[in-house]
Amino acid sequence: MSPSPTAFGVLPLELNTLVLYLAASIAVVLALRGLWLRKASKSPLPPGPRGLPLLGNLFDIPRQSAWKTFAAWSREYGDVVHLRVLGRPIILLNSAEATTDLLENRFGIYSDRPDFPLMNLVGHDKWNFGFMPYGKQWRALRRLFSSKYASPAALQIFYDSHRATMGRLLQNLMRDPDSFSEHLRLRSGQLIIDVTYGIMIENVEDPLLKTAEAVMDVTSVALSPPMWLMNPSAIMQFIPRWLGGSAVSLQLQRWRQDLEDLRNVAFDTCKERLSKGLAKPSYSASLLQELAPADGSPEEGMIRDTAALAYGAAFETTIISGEVFLLAIALHPEVQARAQEEIDRVVGTHRLPDFVDRDRLPYVTAIMKEILRWHPPAPTGIPHLLKEDDVYRGYHIPKGSIVMGNVWGITHDPAKYPDPFAFKPERYLAADGSFDCSTNDPSRYVFGFGRRVCPGKFLAEDSTWLTVAQFLAVMSVTIPAGCAPPKVEFVSGAISRPVPFKCEIRPRSAAAAQVIESCVRE
Repeated sequence: MSPSPTAFGVLPLELNTLVLYLAASIAVVLALRGLWLRKASKSPLPPGPRGLPLLGNLFDIPRQSAWKTFAAWSREYGDVVHLRVLGRPIILLNSAEATTDLLENRFGIYSDRPDFPLMNLVGHDKWNFGFMPYGKQWRALRRLFSSKYASPAALQIFYDSHRATMGRLLQNLMRDPDSFSEHLRLRSGQLIIDVTYGIMIENVEDPLLKTAEAVMDVTSVALSPPMWLMNPSAIMQFIPRWLGGSAVSLQLQRWRQDLEDLRNVAFDTCKERLSKGLAKPSYSASLLQELAPADGSPEEGMIRDTAALAYGAAFETTIISGEVFLLAIALHPEVQARAQEEIDRVVGTHRLPDFVDRDRLPYVTAIMKEILRWHPPAPTGIPHLLKEDDVYRGYHIPKGSIVMGNVWGITHDPAKYPDPFAFKPERYLAADGSFDCSTNDPSRYVFGFGRRVCPGKFLAEDSTWLTVAQFLAVMSVTIPAGCAPPKVEFVSGAISRPVPFKCEIRPRSAAAAQVIESCVRE
């Protein structure tokens, strides 16, 4: 019986033996180097699970819900955990204190990114500044991106896009509530593509939406912990055509084409519309007008590349936040009732809440924050790379270590968030009922650390806040009659969403239905 194929096929016996021999030889060299470095340092390595000779903790890296395993290790070994896989040191940080001390306060040596082999194989390394080394090019791209996305004041130009796409979401939910996940996908794609390129898509089959989904599906796999140390290109060299090598090559070509489409198709459409005087206000159109770059100039390339990053990354985050919101509200009717009372009292029932009401809706804002904390979209975070040897709390952290802030572990630390598995928006309210997350803001961790914090976090918060406020103003969520409550389960991967679940969505009243019918601005 032939062996089962994997994502990259299988190896013939003689090549399999060769690969294992080479891997073992490399492991021996790396292990001896690690022993030498350990002896050369006067400080011990941080504690961690005991690994196997040569292979280290290769088989300890979990494939399912890695964030939970990493958090469990922190309870056994402390909030700074050391692993070694084939000679490569990995440092897991499971507390706000450790991530602040290292990834923020020592950003000069902790702001690089390690290589992600599958991401590089697909082509992200050629333009995606999210995975570039910390340096001049990264700073230039980050500065350009932040000029439009990182300032709450600058984001006000996108408010009309938020309102229009949210209105369409509410109408779609009223028309076909069972397809809520599909409607959330469409709303997310409409918002991100509109604010980035000034293009409004109309359905979930739009190629621009399909492209973003395809790219993010591969990204979730490529950034998952088991893939940090796997080099698929080395394996693929040994896969003959008759064992699936051709199929793998074709799949890679599709992934690369999807990435190129993500980078070029919407941008070129925006650029063409701008030349004809038909472009809507957007990130790309604004920068093309302000910088007036020539075709193929470095400035145009920078706009193209930063726009593609927003297009891909923000798309998935807003979908997940919407699904987590519906799951949490379905399981916690008391939270829904309290938020609806606040909205009715402050805004009334004749219109939808808007951003101008934000300061007067502290409980709604607290729900938005709790959504991000309860299940972060990227629960294990994106790893950093240590540029030089460091010592922390008397422990030696070797140069070249992969350093990861376990976002889920931090946002479920009972010392910082009591009763962490409960959905409790009130944890962000002061005694007088005002909103206050000055000491426990989950956004400090959910969107990354130090110089690598996501510059699009304010856009994501705006989107999630308006979803919560406007949905609860006119809609209610319940568990369908006769159905058990949905389980609090999430798909494994670097980007993690709730496992599919059922809920019942309906307008709160006939008056609410009328508000929904009239809320879309053409």
